[in-house]
Amino acid sequence: MSVQGHYFPSWTLAASKKTANVLTDTLQVLLIAPSNTYTWNATALATVHVSDFLAGSGGGALTEVSISGTNYTRQTLATVGISDSLASPDGYTTLTVSANPSWSSATFTTTYALFFDNTIGGTDTTNQVICYWDLAGAQVVTSAAPFVLNLGSLNGVAQGLVQWQSA
Repeated sequence: MSVQGHYFPSWTLAASKKTANVLTDTLQVLLIAPSNTYTWNATALATVHVSDFLAGSGGGALTEVSISGTNYTRQTLATVGISDSLASPDGYTTLTVSANPSWSSATFTTTYALFFDNTIGGTDTTNQVICYWDLAGAQVVTSAAPFVLNLGSLNGVAQGLVQWQSA
C-alpha cells in the first residue's frame, strides 16, 4: 500500500501554544470508509478538529469506518516520541511511534487514516488533528489477516508518522 501523508498546520500552532504535547497527550488514529474524496486544498489547510476533517474538503462529508460488526475501533498510538536528525539529511524532525497501529480479526474497507490528539477536549469537535494518510484507494480488510498501518521509515528514522524539515 502506497500512502501519501498530509500534515495539518493547525497542529504546529497547537504545539506552539502548548495546548498539545505529543510526549504526554494520547494520540489516536481513526479510519475513513469509502464515501467521498478528501482533497488537500485551502479547506483542508484550515482543518483544526476531527469534526472538521469528517466534514470534508469540498467533496462531501467523510464517514468513519463502522464500529458495529467490524471489530474496528479507534487505535491509541503506542509510545510517541520526537526525533531530530542532525546528520545527513539534516534538519529533519520526525514524530515517531513505537508500534504500527493494527486491527486483527476485522472486516472493513478504508481509504484514509486520520491521526489526532485525543487529549484536547476528548470529542471530535475539540480533538486536534495532526495529519492524515491517503491510502491510495480502497483497502479491503478481511478477518483472515490483520490490517496494519505500516509507519515504515522517513529519511532513515524508523516508525515515522510525520516529518518536517527546518530550512
